[in-house]
Amino acid sequence: MTKTIVFVETTKSGSSREALKAAHRLCFFTVLITENKRFVTQPEEFPEVNKMIHLDTITVEGISEEIRKLQQQGRVIQTVISLIDPFVSKAAKLSNEFCGTDLSVSAIEKMEDKTLTRETLKYNSATPKFHIYDPKGQLVSFVDNYHDHFPIILKSPFSKASRDVYLAENKIEMEKMMRRLLKTYPTEKILVEEYLIGPQYLVEVVVSKGKVNIIAIVKQEITKKTAFIITGYEIRVELEKELFNTLEDSVHSIIEDIKLENGGCHFEFRHINGKWMLIEINPRISGGAMNRMIEEAFGINLVEETIKLYTGNAPNLERKFEKHIFTHYITIGSTGRLLKVAGTNHAINEIGVKEVYIKPSIGDMLTPPTTMGHRYGYVMATGKTSEEARENALRAARHIKFYLEAF
Repeated sequence: MTKTIVFVETTKSGSSREALKAAHRLCFFTVLITENKRFVTQPEEFPEVNKMIHLDTITVEGISEEIRKLQQQGRVIQTVISLIDPFVSKAAKLSNEFCGTDLSVSAIEKMEDKTLTRETLKYNSATPKFHIYDPKGQLVSFVDNYHDHFPIILKSPFSKASRDVYLAENKIEMEKMMRRLLKTYPTEKILVEEYLIGPQYLVEVVVSKGKVNIIAIVKQEITKKTAFIITGYEIRVELEKELFNTLEDSVHSIIEDIKLENGGCHFEFRHINGKWMLIEINPRISGGAMNRMIEEAFGINLVEETIKLYTGNAPNLERKFEKHIFTHYITIGSTGRLLKVAGTNHAINEIGVKEVYIKPSIGDMLTPPTTMGHRYGYVMATGKTSEEARENALRAARHIKFYLEAF
């Protein structure tokens, strides 16, 4: 009987899609459960998916029913996995139930909910000052009684890709942004955090049987316009020894407090006055180009190794080589319908360029960035140094032009 992996949701590109391809390459029968009707009507665009199942709304009950159907058909389910919020914990819970895996479901649930993360880590030195607003309380009273320093960050507990994250400079803005969040999510708590200033790093981690493996450290470039948009990712081949040691201590301390024994996650930290402060933690590999970046930098296909972990096998997380990699994400400054994209061939032929990716199709409506979903492509490049890799990526990206029909 063919060994089967059930995937819960995917994006058309990026880490979650590459996980599907990795499972197919590892000779698993791949099943994708998705809410996206367009995916189901375009099966030829997903050749690595053996069976696609559409659900109007993905729930634990719905996934369970589909798993039972697969088992009745003779499929031996090895694991249930998701690399898409908010399905990571649901998939892990069902994997433990149906497949006998030992994934750290409680820890994953804490990482999925940003208020639970903060409450779990409230005594950890990496946790910034924070408050949690319960929508059952009086908003005006909460704002009036807020006495910590401004500016502050306001966010939904389930925010992702910079959506539902706001900067407030004073109490007037604070109340306005909180009302905006409550209008969208009337029953959800609101996380209020101090605004941290300092260089930001993303840290990819895999925990296998309690052993913490730091896979990659990525310095981020942030563009702050209407939202916090990360437009640059620099894989750090190594950090200064003291910097790495303090980062490692913070990662281990957080993993211990969260009680993560088996699973993958990524952290976002800011380094401030010699301390690592946790922006957030997510129970999966970062999306977008992250898997490709790590593969180009170190020869590790992280989604493939994560699949091995989730199916009870030992992941191979040893670096095969070390290369400087920088990825520049492309955003635009105006709104319109996409007519054409020019310059990609010139970009791919520039020195050091490893990959050029353009996300939108002709006819799509494009806008300036208010979330990370409004990044419309990237250029990934290498170089002899991190500075050279960045220069190569930026130089190539200048060739790429988006032609829009204005509205």
